[in-house]
Amino acid sequence: MARIRAVVAAFRPADPEFAAALARRWAELPETARTPGQLLGRHAVGCEGTHGVFPKCNLACTPCYHSRDANQVRVDGPHTLARVQAQMALLREQRGPRAHAQLIGGEVTLLDPDDHAAALAIMRDHGREPMSFMLGPGGRRRLRRVSFAAHFDSLMFGRRGIPRPPDEASLNPYRERFAAMFTRLRSEHKVRYFLAHNMTVTPANLGQVAAVVRDCAAMGYGMFSFQPAAFVGDQRRWHEDYQQVTGDQVWAQIERGAGTRLDYRVLEHGDVRCNRAAYGFWAGDRWYPLLDGGDRRDVAVRDAFFRYFGPVNFTGTPVAALAVKIAGAAGQLCDAPVHGRRRRHARMGADAARPGQRRPADPRYPGTAGRLPLRDGPPGKRHPGAGLRAAQRARPGRKPRTSCAPADPGGPAPPGRAGRRGHRLTARGDGAAPWPQGEGRQGCELASSPGREPKPGPGWTGR
Repeated sequence: MARIRAVVAAFRPADPEFAAALARRWAELPETARTPGQLLGRHAVGCEGTHGVFPKCNLACTPCYHSRDANQVRVDGPHTLARVQAQMALLREQRGPRAHAQLIGGEVTLLDPDDHAAALAIMRDHGREPMSFMLGPGGRRRLRRVSFAAHFDSLMFGRRGIPRPPDEASLNPYRERFAAMFTRLRSEHKVRYFLAHNMTVTPANLGQVAAVVRDCAAMGYGMFSFQPAAFVGDQRRWHEDYQQVTGDQVWAQIERGAGTRLDYRVLEHGDVRCNRAAYGFWAGDRWYPLLDGGDRRDVAVRDAFFRYFGPVNFTGTPVAALAVKIAGAAGQLCDAPVHGRRRRHARMGADAARPGQRRPADPRYPGTAGRLPLRDGPPGKRHPGAGLRAAQRARPGRKPRTSCAPADPGGPAPPGRAGRRGHRLTARGDGAAPWPQGEGRQGCELASSPGREPKPGPGWTGR
């Protein structure tokens, strides 16, 4: 029984624990951050990262947020793994079962390969999707999918085998070489990957951001991240006059590189004064947005995604399980409110929703219970408990009419049917009279078949 419950929970569209974590996250947001495009609290709890578990670094970048004592901290394998375990347990308790998390240094590739792989395994055991990389000695595959964030900019000191570059363009061959390593990794070892490119921005390289975006678009990076520098860390590493670089300045450079306006309000990650993001894809040398906040249709798609797929967790879910979750969530679209009522009930009709109102399809044959077509549209003037109103209801006391001329689309309405809005009367074959019990309701179509007793035909609609 426990195994059955586990299987049901694994394929449930939304994990109740994750949904509860989203609700808590939304409640924690300041009112100014509860915007229509806010992802936090609706589809994600926010990105996470380790703190101080491995600050060791063999570079001397300017600027750097590390203190002058960073390389004096204990960084042996057992200590690092214990600290990762403790931090992941806290995040699992406070922020729910699923999230993205970064293994942050220092330079985490200085970890012993076995310890590095073990740290990633700990993060995944706590429901985190880690951003790091490990292949293991001898080319042995340890992970099926890896995520790695590479930091490239001209402000970095201490690289082996490369002098300090005069500009950002000088680093493009190394950016391309790094991405090509992962192309080979997937080709030879079947390891899927996601690459992110990070770059610190100061007045010295602000004007080169657009060229980095433009030149590196086709190298294989799934994300480009640009961080304006701040006066933190070891002040001995600041060697240049500094003025503030604003988010607006950096974003304008990114838009120049992409060749189009980037809407960072249609989907938001927290406060836009700290984080701005735009999602899209490249086609040739042009970047196209996934959603356009100026198009009401795109906004409707975003809102529908939040409503039906917001609590569905895509991170770390196996493809088969994710397909079932998506199918289950998509099924809720059939039960979406229409004019305050439910599509599912309208679709099911009286056969299921109103079994007590079922009537014979033909008064002469009481045993043939028929299905009541239902009107769908604005509720109109109805008492609160009216529920769904049947558009047709057989009346045993009425007799079929024997004279009713076929409708002429271009001629006058048939006798007794004048003034019926939206009514379409169709006779087939021998011109037999249509089913007489039908009232001329909006959105209904009545039909009779030749040579048979009249009965509801395919023209019945529940629009």
